[in-house]
Amino acid sequence: MIPLHLTRPPIDGGTLIGVTGELDCATIGDLAAYITQAHPDAARPLILDLAALTFLDSTGLHLLLDLHHYEDRHGGSLHLATPHERVTRVLRITGTDRLLHTYPTLEQALTAARLTAR
Repeated sequence: MIPLHLTRPPIDGGTLIGVTGELDCATIGDLAAYITQAHPDAARPLILDLAALTFLDSTGLHLLLDLHHYEDRHGGSLHLATPHERVTRVLRITGTDRLLHTYPTLEQALTAARLTAR
C-alpha cells in the first residue's frame, strides 16, 4: 500500500491539491479532512491533481462524487486533473467520467476553472 500524500501548490482564485498514493477506505478521511482545512470556500473552484494517485476504490470514488455535488451546491466546481490511467479506468467503467470534470493536463483543468498557477 502506498500512503496518501497531499500537497497544496499555490494558485489564485481557488484551491489546488496534489493527491499521491492510494485513495481507499483507509485514506478517504485524510483527504476529506485536508480538503476541509485547505478549501474553506466551496464557492471557489477545487482542483485535484491525480497524476500520482495510483489506486481508487469505491469509497474514494464516492468521496469524489460527494465533493462534486457539494461544490456544485455551493456555487463552486470540482476539477480532476491528469488522472493516472488506473484512476481513469475506474472513472470510465463506472460512468462517472461523464459527470466529473476531468482533464488530461493540469493546465487544461486550471483553464477550465479559470485559475492561474503562481
